[in-house]
Amino acid sequence: MTFSIVAVDRKAREVGLAIASCCWDAGQVCMAKAEAGAIASQANGNVAFLPRFFDGLLEGADPATILAGFRASDPEIESRQIGMAPFHGQALAFTGTKCSPWAGQRVGDDYAIQGNTLVGPQVIRAMVEAFEQTEGPLYQRLYAALAAGDDAGGDRRGRESARLAVKKAGWGHPGTDSLVDFSIPDHADPVRELGRILGVGQTLVGILRQFGSLSEAADADKPALLTKLRQTLDDRRDCRYLDWWEALGMAYHEIGDIDGAVDAFRIYLDINPALRPLLEANAQRGAFPADLACRVLGERP
Repeated sequence: MTFSIVAVDRKAREVGLAIASCCWDAGQVCMAKAEAGAIASQANGNVAFLPRFFDGLLEGADPATILAGFRASDPEIESRQIGMAPFHGQALAFTGTKCSPWAGQRVGDDYAIQGNTLVGPQVIRAMVEAFEQTEGPLYQRLYAALAAGDDAGGDRRGRESARLAVKKAGWGHPGTDSLVDFSIPDHADPVRELGRILGVGQTLVGILRQFGSLSEAADADKPALLTKLRQTLDDRRDCRYLDWWEALGMAYHEIGDIDGAVDAFRIYLDINPALRPLLEANAQRGAFPADLACRVLGERP
């Protein structure tokens, strides 16, 4: 009742998954762990397989051995569909004989693609072609595969949910290793909504990287980098970018460009005037520079 892909990018040291279905929150049947691998257990999915896959990898088992263990312990295995992509070793997929048609799979050196209750084999073929032909980071290749499967007809029952996740050691909030992890549990067009969110996320990550470059740059290079950041933010004047406008203003202030700082903070307040009392409170307690308070808020230095 789902189509999915699990994959690894050993050069980038990333593992990931993408899934779509006419079921509520289909992403629950998948799991990825940094530098370990990714697994999907779908059709009549058995989520107990997810941690057992990673336990098996830790014990040195390959996917074929892990699948044999699933077979031995699960009397309903023929109603399951499984895709496994270990960080070390070959990917593997399994489609039980009792999965709803059309059901099938394709396996490559670094990925497994599987689906059931599909409009036909063209869904899997489209996913394979998109994943293999798309260039760029793993999350882009995963999304390309998912979108191609959706465009080819996807789940014959319709659309409801989608998820895309990429794990990379040391990324994201502490302990998560999440480079990307977006889930659409219920939407009329979940794959396209996932693509929209990925686009926003890509922009935000790009801005974060620009600030990272700024923090590491020599003082002489910072004005040019700030000009590029200002250009990046110029047509992004809504609440999701408020923190970046604030950071831009403070970065200008740190290099002594007061005009640039004032301009950034005036845009900050134009986006959300309700933040003015916050700046005033910060100025009063010395957490907002007095010279900026004078020009942005009209307060005496």
